Amino acid sequence: MRRENSWGKAVGKLVNARWRAEKAPGGRQSLRAIPFPICRPTGFVPTTLLPRLLLLLALSACAAPRLPQSTTAVSTRSFQVDWSDFTLGPNDLIAVAVFGQAELSSPPTGVRIAPDGTLALSLTGPIDLAGLTPSAAAEKIETALAAYLKRPAVSVSVVEYTSRRFFLFGEVQSTGPIPMDRPITALEALSMGGGLLPGANRTAAVIIRRHGTQDIEVIPFNAETPGPEGLVQIRSEDFIFVQKSGVGTFNENILPYLQGTGFTLSQLGSLALAYDRLYND
Repeated sequence: MRRENSWGKAVGKLVNARWRAEKAPGGRQSLRAIPFPICRPTGFVPTTLLPRLLLLLALSACAAPRLPQSTTAVSTRSFQVDWSDFTLGPNDLIAVAVFGQAELSSPPTGVRIAPDGTLALSLTGPIDLAGLTPSAAAEKIETALAAYLKRPAVSVSVVEYTSRRFFLFGEVQSTGPIPMDRPITALEALSMGGGLLPGANRTAAVIIRRHGTQDIEVIPFNAETPGPEGLVQIRSEDFIFVQKSGVGTFNENILPYLQGTGFTLSQLGSLALAYDRLYND
């Protein structure tokens, strides 16, 4: 039974409205004049091209081109271990040591950064640590303490990352947000979800990466016979989806999982196009 929800209806209305705009007298340029790069099914789907992409899908069901690759040179896919994404954020648990000043140091078990990204010290008051590496946070605390102490020396270490997370959904044993405490690959991320369910289509996994409020990046990979894409590094807030075996639409397979996750209608429209072209051609 097909699952319907308000998000699905909203995306449908968006598609229909743009279709009517294309067909109306005095509408946009003709289909023949629309530039459209034909590439492989991976990469950005800029939402500024969404009306044209949807029109092409509607008018050329059988001969439709494959999902276009990025129309920009920007690509965030990386296969190198990178700690730069692991900056401090709200609710991270850190240990702060002020050498020679035990009363100013945190307990060995650590202290949590506040939801607003600050850490309160008895001498200085709240210090904003959000977005800083542990070493940069130590330097900032040293600067704040320098008004009260002579040449303070501070070290900051992470006890637990909670502000960095990715999401697993679809045919995975354990779905939902999973904290990231280190750089991981796409295949490692799936294993952190307890593995795949028996009905999973192991060749149809995809990473969905948001870029602001406009663009998304779609990175498909094979979870059964790992190729290079399975070793791509996961970023904080990435969504990893594993499709169920058999043909299904975006509304049936992915949309129910994305409620309340912050995707805009434009991003959902782009993602619907990417998903249905990738898995249902």
